[in-house]
Amino acid sequence: MEKILFRKLIIDISLRAFFIIFTIGLIVWIIQAVNYLDFVIDDGHNFLIYFYYNLFNFPKIIHRILPFVFAISIFFELLKYEKNNELLLFWTNGITKKKFILNLLNFALVVMFIQMLIGSFISPSSQLKARSVLKYSNMDFLPNLIKQGKFIDTVSGLTIFINEKVNNNSFRNIFIQEGDLFDLNQNNNQIIFAKEGFLVDGNKKIFRLLNGKIISTNNKKLISFEFDKIDYNLSKFSSKTITVAKIQELPSSKIIKCSLSLLSEKTYFDEMFRCEKGMLKNMNQELYKRFVKPFYIPLLALISCFLLTFSKVQNNFTFKTIKVFLYVFLILVISEAFMRYADESKLQFISIMFLPIIVYFFIYNFLINKVKS
Repeated sequence: MEKILFRKLIIDISLRAFFIIFTIGLIVWIIQAVNYLDFVIDDGHNFLIYFYYNLFNFPKIIHRILPFVFAISIFFELLKYEKNNELLLFWTNGITKKKFILNLLNFALVVMFIQMLIGSFISPSSQLKARSVLKYSNMDFLPNLIKQGKFIDTVSGLTIFINEKVNNNSFRNIFIQEGDLFDLNQNNNQIIFAKEGFLVDGNKKIFRLLNGKIISTNNKKLISFEFDKIDYNLSKFSSKTITVAKIQELPSSKIIKCSLSLLSEKTYFDEMFRCEKGMLKNMNQELYKRFVKPFYIPLLALISCFLLTFSKVQNNFTFKTIKVFLYVFLILVISEAFMRYADESKLQFISIMFLPIIVYFFIYNFLINKVKS
């Protein structure tokens, strides 16, 4: 009977958590997708790349909201059990409040390790995959970026100006400049003028230019010639989208090695990023987010268990319930706030790392003594 009761409790908490995660996660994902629309599409990528990029960023959202969702789920599930007299089933079957709390904390430990797994492995690798999708994608949305009377510099090393757009693939009075700045000291810079041009059907990366002139640099000299027709290949250019991995996308092992090296004033080299002294604070904050914040999950479950210290028949039940909820909310705020203090100080980082564990044991002893009395 005891296993059945606890199994039902865990299932009820899990179902509530899954529902809230799905609801909040979907809302956040849609808002994020809207914000990323200009970021991805304006850089010349198609809608399929846009979809994959957003899909691979979804685990990041789950990792972000899981502690809040878990705390809310436990709090309101315990509150529902109290109001429906379902907690009496535990007490009448000989289950003590201490045993009830310990079983709930064991479940919280499982959620804590799941949070660590998501934060240290799944989310970074998924975000890195999203970055790779952009890095190795084609600029097949570029034709739609070419607009009449507007300079297009989305593509790195290329500026295009169209005076008149006849239709989606045909243009007049075209200006193309390769390179960020036309400089005689740089070879292979060139400017192209064309009276007409169109994107070749079946291959949107070939820009066929008609009746124009090319001005280029070679050995500090200007060279110019006119042409009747040339095919200008756009596929050699890439987007300006940042393709270098950010800190939150790096594997945890690399972040740990970099942080330990910087704290020990040693040198660490890696092909994915530059491990420099100025990055130490960001590295430690990322380690805090991945490995320290999950330790607040059992603490949140412990705070919610203070609902067991009073019953609905008491006159101040609502007040005490609100008080417990505020404590849960305070722990969530503290877990977020302490991340900014995970800086370059080794002692300070270690103190912040062990803080949730110390507070956990202090509150645990206080709660156990309270339920015993």
